[in-house]
Amino acid sequence: MFLVGGIATLLYACLSLVGTTVVGLPLPLASPLSYALASLWSYAGHRWLTFGDRRPAPRAALRFSLLTMAGYGAAAAIPAIVGGIFEGPSWLSILAVCTGIPAGNYVILSRHVFSEMPQDPRQPVGHTG
Repeated sequence: MFLVGGIATLLYACLSLVGTTVVGLPLPLASPLSYALASLWSYAGHRWLTFGDRRPAPRAALRFSLLTMAGYGAAAAIPAIVGGIFEGPSWLSILAVCTGIPAGNYVILSRHVFSEMPQDPRQPVGHTG
C-alpha cells in the first residue's frame, strides 16, 4: 500500500511543481489536475498490486471514485486556503496535500473500498463455510 501510495503522492507533487513552475498554472488549478492524474495510477496500483483484486470492480470503482472526488476537492481547497487566505507558500500547500490526503485514503481504502476481498479468491464475499 505504501509503495503505490508513495508513487501516487510523488506523481502528484511532481506534477504540481511542474504545473506551477514550468507551465505557469496557478496552484489551485495545477493541484487538482495533478491529483486527478495521480489518482489513475492510485486506483490501478491499489486494485491490482496492493489488494490483488481481480474481480469485476463496479462497487470498488464507485467507492474509489467517490473517495477520489473528495480528495480532488481537498486538493483544490487546501491550496486556496493555505495560499489564498493565509498567503502561505506553494510548497506548504503541496506538503499538506501530500500528507493529509494519503493518511485519510489509507484508512478509507483499507476499510471501505477494497475491504470486502475474500481471503480465498474462489470464495464469494461473505462466505463463512
